[in-house]
Amino acid sequence: MPLEKHLIDRITWEERVALIEVHHLLNQAQQAWNRIESGKQCELNGVHHEESSLAHCLRWGKQAAEDLVELAKGAGNPAQT
Repeated sequence: MPLEKHLIDRITWEERVALIEVHHLLNQAQQAWNRIESGKQCELNGVHHEESSLAHCLRWGKQAAEDLVELAKGAGNPAQT
């Protein structure tokens, strides 16, 4: 789903860079999570409901950040399309 034009026009280059940073940090968090033994991950995920486990939030947060970075491509930089 493309971002509405008025929203793209309001996103600055610095804000797009911030989205890229969020995506990078979520990647790092997911890599750190994956260093935990899988059986222990399952036990830790059991502390929360499946739809709000840390693994679930990392996966979908990372996907959302990736999507937003792609959708905001060129935002705040008229020379880039």
